[in-house]
This record gives sequence, structure tokens and C-alpha cells, in this order.
Amino acid sequence: MPSASRVARLVAAVAVLAALGVVAVWWWWRHPPDPAAELRAHWAPLARVERRAAPELGTRVERWRLVDAAGREVRALWRAAPPEVPHPWTVVMLGGLGTGDRATLLIPAETPAHVLAVDWPWTGRRDLSPLEIALATPAIGTAVLRSPAVVALGAAAAASQPEVDSTRVVLVGASLGVPATLAALRLTRVPAALVLIDGAADLELLLRTELAGAVRPRLLAAPIAALGFRLARPLEPALNAGAADGMPILLINARDDERLPRAAVERLRASFPAADRRWRDDRHLLPQRGAPIEAMAGEVIAWLDGLPR
Repeated sequence: MPSASRVARLVAAVAVLAALGVVAVWWWWRHPPDPAAELRAHWAPLARVERRAAPELGTRVERWRLVDAAGREVRALWRAAPPEVPHPWTVVMLGGLGTGDRATLLIPAETPAHVLAVDWPWTGRRDLSPLEIALATPAIGTAVLRSPAVVALGAAAAASQPEVDSTRVVLVGASLGVPATLAALRLTRVPAALVLIDGAADLELLLRTELAGAVRPRLLAAPIAALGFRLARPLEPALNAGAADGMPILLINARDDERLPRAAVERLRASFPAADRRWRDDRHLLPQRGAPIEAMAGEVIAWLDGLPR
């Protein structure tokens, strides 16, 4: 049986380790790293692009495989502009989590632009419960922090292709794709314009709002949201707005958005006082709602064509 002094030393050692752990967590919480540096840590330059025709998905559609210098792969879907369109813009986009690279297929085939939608770097299931999300937090955190690099790789891949005018590349972020699309501007200087659709800032408020209806007891929603925000902080739009300085920007938000708190929407819009900020009388843009997507595509292309050459 261990002596009392040995037990006392063991208890003291455990107490010291626990105290050091608390201090380490406090330091991590109160001293977040530079967002740009954290995003660059998940970035590597484009190494190659592999293209394969995919007629089963629609006219002029291709599957792209983007490989960066670290050997990581990104899936993307490409649809070339109709051949009769002169000097088309190239749209590089990231849609919502449930849409991914298939956002290309939601854009009408007759849209007078090349479209490349990249997929999210999360390879697991996308219908996780709150408990499953909590258990998968490290992997999800890595995927979230890599998502801007995925968008930046898409821009580099598109600009490297012979049919693309590299001076006419626009980044488009929609819904949950807005934070990553904006943050991608810290990693690339390819885009000539930026379009953000149905987005918001204040990621902690967004997480807290989303979790309030999914977590029981509800008291856990706020601390879980705070932890989630700390992990995703480099993607906070309010921190990354400056990366778009001097660039033409179009913001479009649904006036009756049922998914985003109005305060978070207004914070995003306030971050870009010089942008063309528009409202549409509708609800949040969803993949299954074809007519609003078609109208949105037309509005974006008209705005792009109105920019000075």
C-alpha cells in the first residue's frame, strides 16, 4: 500500500498538471494566432490540374481534380461558357456545405460565363448530430481552416487554363461558403471581383443561433458556440474584409432570410461600405429553388459586365 507521502506527492503532481492545463487553455483562448498566418499554414501552391469530361452531368461539364504542392486533393466541377460567348468571366465559387462542387450544376447552362465550383475539404458525413459534431471537432476544425485554401486553389486552377482570361476571374461565395470565399483573398490575388450572396458576419452569433435549437440543455449552446468560433476565428468575415480592399464587391442578401440573424447580416454589409449592397425580396437561397438561382446568376453577370474593363 503506498505511503501517505507518496500519495501526497501524486496528488500534488496531478494538481500541478491540472493547473498547467488550465493556464494553457486560458492562454490559447485569450491569445489567438494571427488569422492570416493560420490560413497560410493550411495552404500550398497549385501543383497540377486534371480534367475529365463528364457528359453524364450535363453539357460542357468536366470533373476537375486539383492537387496542391503538399499532395492534397480538391474536387471541382467545371462548366465552360457557351462557345459563342466572347471574353466570358470565370466564376470560381463555393456554395453551402450540402452543395459543394455541385453548385456548378445549379447554374443554368446558358449562363454566359465559365463556372468552377470547388468542393468542401470535409470528406465525412454532412448530416452530423450536435454530439457527432462535438466528437469530430478536431477534424472539422482542420477542414474549416482549409476551406479558404480550397477556394484559392480553384482560382489558381481556373486562371491557369488556356480558355480563361485570368484578368476576368470572380470569386462567388454563397450561404456558408461566404466566410471561406472572403478569407481566400488572403491567399490569392487572382480574382478581379468578389460576390457574396446570402452571407453574414459574426460567426459566433451564427453558431449560437444554430445551436440554440439543436442542443439540449440550451445553456450549452453559448459555450459550444464560443469554442466553435475560437476554432473558426480565421474565417470571421469582419476580420477579413480588408483583404478585399480596392476590389469591386457585390453583396446580395435576402430580405426575409429565415436562416441568418439580421444583426449578423447587417454586420457583414457594414464591413463593406463601398460595396454595391443589394436586397432581394425573398428567403435564403436554397439549391432546390431553381428560379431564384437563375435570376441571381443573371444579376451577377449583368453586374460583372458593367464593371470597367
